[in-house]
This record gives sequence, structure tokens and C-alpha cells, in this order.
Amino acid sequence: MWERVGHFILKNRKGVLLFWILYVLFMGFSGRNVDISYHFAKMLPANDSVFTTYNRFQEEFAGSGSSIVLGAKDDSFFTPSVLNAWKDMAERLEKEKEVIGVLSLHNAVDMVLGDQEGERMKSVPIMSGEVDSPQKAFNIRDHYDALPIYHGLLSSRDNKTHLMAISITEKANYSEIIYDLFDRIHVETKRFERRTGIPIEVSGLPYLRLNNARSIKGEINLFMFLTALGTVLIMLILLRSMRAALIALVVVAVGVIGSFGIMGLLGFKITLFSALLPPLLIVIVVPNCIFFINKYHQEYARDKKVNEALLHTVKKIGGVAFLTNTTTALGFATFALTSSDALVHFGVAATINILVVFVLSLSIIPVIYSWLSEPKKRHYNHLNQKWITKWIEWLVRISESHRKKVYLGSLVVCIFGVVGMTLMETTGNLTTDINPNDPLVTQMRFFEEEMGGVIPLEIIINSRSENGIEKSKLLRRVDYFQSSLDTFSQLSRSLSLVDMLKFGRQTYYGGDPLFYALPNSQERTLIASSMPDLKTKDLGVLTKGFSDNKNQKLRISVQAKDLPRPEMINLVRNVQNLADSTFSKKDYDVEFTGASLIFLRSTKFLINNLVLSLLLAIAIISLIMAFLFKTPRMVVVAIIPNLLPLLMTAGLMGWFGIPVKPSTVLIFSISFGISIDDTLHYLARYRQELIGNGHNISLAAITAIRETGISMFYTSIVLFSGFFIFLASDFGGTQALGLLVSITLVFAMFSNLILLPSLLISLDKVMTGSEMENILIDLAEDE
Repeated sequence: MWERVGHFILKNRKGVLLFWILYVLFMGFSGRNVDISYHFAKMLPANDSVFTTYNRFQEEFAGSGSSIVLGAKDDSFFTPSVLNAWKDMAERLEKEKEVIGVLSLHNAVDMVLGDQEGERMKSVPIMSGEVDSPQKAFNIRDHYDALPIYHGLLSSRDNKTHLMAISITEKANYSEIIYDLFDRIHVETKRFERRTGIPIEVSGLPYLRLNNARSIKGEINLFMFLTALGTVLIMLILLRSMRAALIALVVVAVGVIGSFGIMGLLGFKITLFSALLPPLLIVIVVPNCIFFINKYHQEYARDKKVNEALLHTVKKIGGVAFLTNTTTALGFATFALTSSDALVHFGVAATINILVVFVLSLSIIPVIYSWLSEPKKRHYNHLNQKWITKWIEWLVRISESHRKKVYLGSLVVCIFGVVGMTLMETTGNLTTDINPNDPLVTQMRFFEEEMGGVIPLEIIINSRSENGIEKSKLLRRVDYFQSSLDTFSQLSRSLSLVDMLKFGRQTYYGGDPLFYALPNSQERTLIASSMPDLKTKDLGVLTKGFSDNKNQKLRISVQAKDLPRPEMINLVRNVQNLADSTFSKKDYDVEFTGASLIFLRSTKFLINNLVLSLLLAIAIISLIMAFLFKTPRMVVVAIIPNLLPLLMTAGLMGWFGIPVKPSTVLIFSISFGISIDDTLHYLARYRQELIGNGHNISLAAITAIRETGISMFYTSIVLFSGFFIFLASDFGGTQALGLLVSITLVFAMFSNLILLPSLLISLDKVMTGSEMENILIDLAEDE
């Protein structure tokens, strides 16, 4: 079959070249508008209970997570120059098209009750006009100090840090518009800093999303550049051929353009996962090039005929290359069986692209070489480098004479991995993969220190009856619950309609902060008749979105620290236990939602799905092995050398304290899908030698090392270097992914060149060579 494929390619060279030119043009056009996702990657399925609760919450209440928060800390905040600069900055930001509103001290209001009987309360601003004297600034400070409703909301509890919350439109929140908006906000904050000398800190979920998108956009370009550069350098060093390096670069370029085109055709956006696809394709397609070019040089060195060498190369490499690329694609295809949109998109795009680059490598490389001049001796001198030859012979000696040591070493690695796995911990939070010294993290820690938390946690109390949230019994319980919440060091100050009722009572009794407390039922009747319209712009920010339309559900809003997963689980559990003891399940339904729980649930869900995809990959590839080899013993022999590196990596993670999180679980699926390629390349050559030497198993195993060792070494170096480049990432998870996949694949190479031949030689005692020939499918044809 593959000989016919070779003849077809060489006979229709112009057609093949034209096809790939049109492919590049079409994919370039299709991928021109592929955009970065400005959402956090969607991990939960649409029917997940946590996800549906969050969507219902956003429909019934004002959604959380659309505010950018600015913070300024200084003892001299209440001075005319600082207050005026703060007010000017807020008013300029309010004029921005994408800004819905700005809340800070500049427009915070107090309520006052008129002297006339029956007169309603009215709102009055704390700051009015320019602050033109220190006395006026002190008066503002004293006025603000006397309003507990704002403490912990617009300022820290010690009143030294002051906040400005900027609400932005949905469009700005989830599109590239946010870049320009943040640039204009940055201009305003720098203007304030120059006028006052007080630094401004920035946080909020939109800020986190922006930095996430910006980092992805920067890293995808950086990785492609570094990987392409590394490809050229490695090809030059290993193959000592500039044209081989340039040919590989052409194949890489077509593959990368195709990856963007396929994402564009499928309507996928670039997320933290799919950003790995272009550099991942590079490190997958280059080994294809190396195996093909290496084999071509071997064939040409023997007969010195270009066309015959190209035909023999396609004939001998085609079948095994198809199988190796298919198994790699299947490893990624298992992601498509998960319920996470981000993983499904990554899996589908990776699977399609891996199969496309196989066809690309198999067809375009023979066409290019057929038009080039004949290789000179220096082009294939790399086949006889002495240091590689010595290294290959060392591998042969180990497999021939030291198999007991190989098995003992494998057992030690196995024990190391198993014990290390018991030490593994699962974690994950919003900033878990970001450098702790990154301004994004340090600013978030600033807000956590000053305000108690930044990640929204929402509690919804369902009274089960219309206007049920107005009952005194429920309000007293909410007041007690909030007071208890405020004792949690990992949470910010909580806010609900109860706080507005306390504010109303304080106003009713003349504004004395000692009266800031929940009114009793009799007081509520009197106060309610005096309360102003709470839907006004001034007061709406304290009341809007804290009850549903039927006044049946009441929302309590609080912000949590960005805690590691185990600590966040304990915090949520403690809050739930407090809610259970406060609100009787016979009378009320309590729900928890918010970005805190979404991320917590997403981490668990994603890890479970990645583990499932790994198990599926192992199961599917094991079935393929069973089909190819048709005996359980050979399936075990083929799988063990690839499972051992995964076990070693898991052990390394446990021993060195690298936690299990979405980014690191991905290591195992990627490594297994790629490392199995070496096994198939080796076994294909092993079968050829078995047929050619009269069924001598030991000789076939040793010869296969000599025949495939160089190519496997070259590809492992490429894979190691390609993934090692991920260490240039600013994301800790991507760095861990690059380092651990690199280590795993190098170890997999040794496992396939030492442990696999040792196992095959040991089978000499229980199986005959003719049996093994019959059970192996014809992976690669020979003469």
C-alpha cells in the first residue's frame, strides 16, 4: 500500500505542492480572526449543579465579577489635594463609554431625616464640590467615620485604605475592548499618583481576565518563535544540514497556519489550553521530519538514487508513521470525550491537526527532496557520528548482558513512583500558576490584606414565600449569620439588605453610629415609612441585586481570599456549617455560588476529567496494541515501558511537592500519547529484523536498537527541547508542564531502548520467533 502511495506522490508532485499552497491560503484566511478568549476557560458542563446555580443567580440578582477595583493606602488620604485628585479621577472614569458607574468616597451618600413630621429621609453626598481647606477634609473624614455601612466596603477596617469600584459593561468585560479601557484607566491612575505620590493598586475579576488573555496572547507568539528557532538549531546540530532544517521549518509553518485555520473553521477561541496547540504541533511534527529525513539519508547512502530512496522511505516509514501519529491523535482525542468545553476544543483541534501534519509530512517532504539536488556526503554524515555509535553500543550491552540490573532499576523506579504518589497533593486557585512576584498577584495580596478577600462568594437565602425576606425572624438570622461571617479572617466584610436596614435605623435616630443595628419589627414599620426611594442612583448601589423580584430570596455577598483548594474547601465547609446551624432546613433553602465555588468545582471537575482521559487513552492504545500483537504478553511488553515513565513523573511530583492541578495532570496524557510512538517505531523495526534473520528474537531486538536508536535519540532531543521551552512561560503550570513532560519523554526514550529490548529478549524463553512474527501486524513493509 505505502509503495503505491509513494509512487502517487512522486508522480503528482505539482498537484501535491499546489494542494498545500491552497491549503495554506485557505487556512490562513480562516484563521485570521481567531481571537483570545476573554472568559476564564469554561470547565463545567452546562448541566452541572454548581454551574446552573451560578447562572440562575446571575439571572435573579445583579451578577458579580464585573467591577475593577482601585485601592489607595496612605495616612494623608483625607487632605484637600488627595481628596480632590481622587474625585477628579473618579469623575473622569465615569465619562468612559464602557463604564456603567463608579462607586467610591467621592459619591458615597449619607441619609438624613428632615425636621418635619412625616418627612422622608433624603440622601446627601459626603463630599460636595471641591475640598478647599484642611478643615473641610477633616469634616469629610469624621462624617465618613460615622457611617459603618461603608466600613469594609469602600475602605479597610482601619480606614487607611480606600477603594474605588468601577463597574463596566458586559461587552467590555469579555472582549478586546478591555485592553483600551484598562490603558485609559492606567493613564488616570498614573495621573493620580503623580499628583499625590500615593500608589494605586488594581484588582478585580476583569483585571484577572485581562492579564490571563494578555499572557496567553504574548506566550503563544513567544513559544512559536522559540520552538521554531530551537527546531532549526537542533536540526542543524543533529543532522548537520541547513536544508533539512529549512524543510522541517516549512512543514512546521504549514502545520501552525493550519492549526489556526482549523480553530477558525470550528469557531474555537484561544484559551490557556489551546494556546499550547501551535508549539505542541511543532514538537510533534519535527520528529516526523526527523524519522523521514533520517530514513531517506540511510536509503540514499546505500544506493545513491534519489527517487528509489524516496520510494523506499515512504514504503518503510509510511505504515509506522501513520500508526504513531494515530495513537498520538487518539491520546488527545480522549479530551473530546470529557464534559469540559475547554478540553473538548483542545482535544478536537489537536486530533485533527496531528492527522493533518502526518499527511503533510508524508507528502511534502518527498516532493521537496525530489526537486533538490542529490544529498552530498556531508548531509548524511550524521549517521556515522562516533559518539552516537558508542552510545548505541552501550545500550546494546545493557540489554544483552545486564537485564537483571535493568529489571531491578525498573523496580526501584516503580517503588519510587508509588511512594511519591502517596505524597501528591491536589490544589488549584486563580493565581496558582502565576509567578508570586507578578504584580497581579502582589496587588491581589494587597487587597486581601486590607479588605479580607477579592473572589466573590454569594449566599442566597430562599424564604419559600413571596415577601418572605421581610419577616423579622429571617432578618435576625441573616444579621447573626453576617456577624459570624465577619469573624472569618479569610473573608471580607459581608453585605446584604440587612445593612441597609441598619443604615436606616442609624439615620432615624439622628445619625449616631451607636444606632447602626437591625431595627425590631415596630421600628421597621416606622423607618420604612421614612425611607427614601432606594432605586435612585445614589442608594441603588447598596440595594440593587440583593433581592429577587418577588422578595422571596435574599442575597448575602462576601469576598474570599484566593486560597489553595484544600483551604478553600475548608472555608466553604465552615460557611456551610454556619448556614446550616443558622437557617433551619425546614423553613429555608440556602444556596452558595460565586466565582469562588465555580473555580473550586472547575478544578475538581477538570482533574477528574483529565484522569479519565488518561485512563481512556491507555485503554484505547492498549486495545490497539492487542489488535496489532494479538497476545496479552506482547501488550504488556509494549505498555510497561510507557507506563513506567508516567509512574516516575508522578513520583517526582510527590517527592518534590509539585501539586496535582489541571495544568500538571495534562502532563500524563500528553506524555503517554507521544512516548508510545517510540515503542511502535522500535517494534516495527524489530519485526522486520525478526523476519530477515530467521526468527532470532535476541538478534532482532539488538539490531532494532542499532537501527532505530539514532532516530529515537534525535526525536527525543527535539521533544525535550520543544517542551523545555515552556519554561519561558509566566504561568507556573505551563512551566511545570514543560519541565515534567521533557523529563518524562527522555526517560521514555531510555525505557524503550533499554527496558523494551530486555523484555523482548527475555520472551525468547517462552515464545518462538515464528510465533512473534505471526502475532505482529505488518507495520512496515520491507523488501
